[in-house]
Amino acid sequence: METRNASTPLLSVTVLNYNYGHFLPTCLDSILGQTFKDFELILINDRSTDNSLEVIRPYLADPRVRLVDHQENKGFVASLIEGCDLSRGKYITVISADDWATDMTAFEKQIAMLEQHPDAAFAFTAYGLYEDEEHCVHITRAASESYVRSGIEVFQEFVLSTVPLHSGTILRRTHYDAIGGYDPKIKYSLDAQIFLGLCHTGKVAYINEVLYAYRRHPSSMSKSVSALRTALEEVLFILNWSFGMLPVAEQRKLAWVRRKAERRALIAFAVDAIFSNQYRLGWRFYLVGVRLMPVQTIFQRATAIMALRLALGEKGFTALRNFSDHLRLPAFRKALHQPAIQHLVERGGRE
Repeated sequence: METRNASTPLLSVTVLNYNYGHFLPTCLDSILGQTFKDFELILINDRSTDNSLEVIRPYLADPRVRLVDHQENKGFVASLIEGCDLSRGKYITVISADDWATDMTAFEKQIAMLEQHPDAAFAFTAYGLYEDEEHCVHITRAASESYVRSGIEVFQEFVLSTVPLHSGTILRRTHYDAIGGYDPKIKYSLDAQIFLGLCHTGKVAYINEVLYAYRRHPSSMSKSVSALRTALEEVLFILNWSFGMLPVAEQRKLAWVRRKAERRALIAFAVDAIFSNQYRLGWRFYLVGVRLMPVQTIFQRATAIMALRLALGEKGFTALRNFSDHLRLPAFRKALHQPAIQHLVERGGRE
């Protein structure tokens, strides 16, 4: 079932919901209360079994809201692609029902930047990691100031650090279509696929303000080795695909970036588990990387740091790291700090 209005908006916002009725008011209020008004809200309820429809019903009075109520559960990926296919705006964005906009001017600022820079493929922002609506535990910033930069330059940064928050990043529809949209075969890493691909189509705009909130949940794959293997295989595929979009000469020039990105991806979840004191899980994750690409996984600094963290424990490692901060050996100090974690995995597995 679908409800719709007839006007053509500048922006299309897809909200994906599956059993998040208790989170929906925060999400929907943050969208419908935006200072920028020229948008449609495509709300996809993926056969929820909670009270989501009861929560949604009052919001249908707003003519901007279009409800797509699935009679069968289609899953995150199919729902995401459906929402984008239904989107009629010049710009599109997706927001998970458990995330929200923290600033009522978020859309206004992003659309203004995209309108001012017609060669920009998308506009993303800083965001907060939240335990709940009141408690932000971490803020992620891509840079110390806002920018509009070459997509290829930003591409190199993304593969070595982290891609933007999926929720709230606004894409230019023509650029989305130019790379074929989301790959329906990708389950966990759709954000990496879309953003790394879009970097090849134009410039990238970044707003250094916390405009969105990402709600932290226990990872749905945190105990699943098979899911992790699938996620890592997806990331390696996406790296191969996205680097393959570069001219051959540029591929050769950036071969070291690709190798480094692969190494970081192979060990990221293992490092995360080890430094969260989940030692057995961490080594199980490490073995996944070893089986996929043994040389790249084993022969890197992070493996030695993991082993040292395991041998010394949290207190011992922290003491050593603090001691190293007083030494005049920058490389040693850097090596003893927790390796950077690369988050290239979407939350498709939440459902």
